[in-house]
Amino acid sequence: MAGRQRQARREGCVGQSCPKNSSDGVSVTVVRPYLVPLVPFYAAGVFARNWFFDKGLLRSTRLSVPVISVGNLDAGGAGKTPFVEFLARRLTLRGRKVAIVSRGYRRSTSGMVVVSNGSVICAEAPASGDEPAQMAAKLSGVRVVVDEVRSRGAQYAVSKLGADVIVLDDGFQHRYLRRDIDIVIVPADRVADAGWMLPAGNRREPLDSLERATLVAVSRCESMEHFQAAKQALAGWTKKPVIGLTTKISAVRRATTGFSVDLAGLRGKTAMAFSGIGDPASFERTLSALGVELKSHTVFPDHHHFEVSELQAIEDSLKAHTADYLLTTEKDVVRLSSAGGERKLFLERTPSFYIEIEQQIIDGESVLNDVLDRI
Repeated sequence: MAGRQRQARREGCVGQSCPKNSSDGVSVTVVRPYLVPLVPFYAAGVFARNWFFDKGLLRSTRLSVPVISVGNLDAGGAGKTPFVEFLARRLTLRGRKVAIVSRGYRRSTSGMVVVSNGSVICAEAPASGDEPAQMAAKLSGVRVVVDEVRSRGAQYAVSKLGADVIVLDDGFQHRYLRRDIDIVIVPADRVADAGWMLPAGNRREPLDSLERATLVAVSRCESMEHFQAAKQALAGWTKKPVIGLTTKISAVRRATTGFSVDLAGLRGKTAMAFSGIGDPASFERTLSALGVELKSHTVFPDHHHFEVSELQAIEDSLKAHTADYLLTTEKDVVRLSSAGGERKLFLERTPSFYIEIEQQIIDGESVLNDVLDRI
């Protein structure tokens, strides 16, 4: 576990209580100095791979239905999942039979797994990964398939599940499946950050790779001015259309029942938080919007498998702080609930609630509609 914690270290706060207003962690530049000498080799590999695809030396599979890829330039924490959910709903309203195809990161299985056939949930988070399980539970009528060979999973969704459009989750770098639309998510707070490429930093590709996109979506815009500043910064890297996204709290729900609570009733209450997501700083900003007094935020790596001892430490801290609520993310609740046993009992013993968020467009609604009209 120590190795995983070091990968997501947040000024010594990983796996322990961090005071509120702590560092933005992975939302700012991550640098692993001892790996900087390897960056040129990684960058050369990325350039060569893209060149081979561009020249047709590496081939992509084309499906009989449109494919929309949603991806990003960094490893983790860009807001892809809320946008994939938003896009799946938008396409469903247009009368499309949508299938989401994902790799299923950190799942216990390999090969293809049908998470949802559009009407029945067929697999839980351990077998599918937490984000596919979350999407399957929330998106009625949407098929969800995980497969490390994305073209195989997509072909199955079309031939066996009746999908007439594929949404490829985290697909920008997965070029073996040809796409009709390439949407790249760039968080507003990372637009001006050149960042280090892997393995020294979290950047998978440089900003000039945005020229390969159909559409750039700037996520986590706190205002129209924030979006316009990010859009202006992007103009130096790409001429592709840019839209602005913001994240809104749609509900706060009891972890065990899913019942929502009155948001107004949370203001002035005390809370502790824990999370195992790609960008814990974004979760803290969401908590701040609730108006609760945040005592501490215990941070774990993305997709973290919680040990019982870690949950016990959180519970002990909750009692010591006498906080009113224990708040976490929807993804973390999916992971804990599906694990069962002591992990599920932890949610039942504690006043645990999760924040449900949704993506909204603050600028570029017509731009997105024009892009979707192409398929």
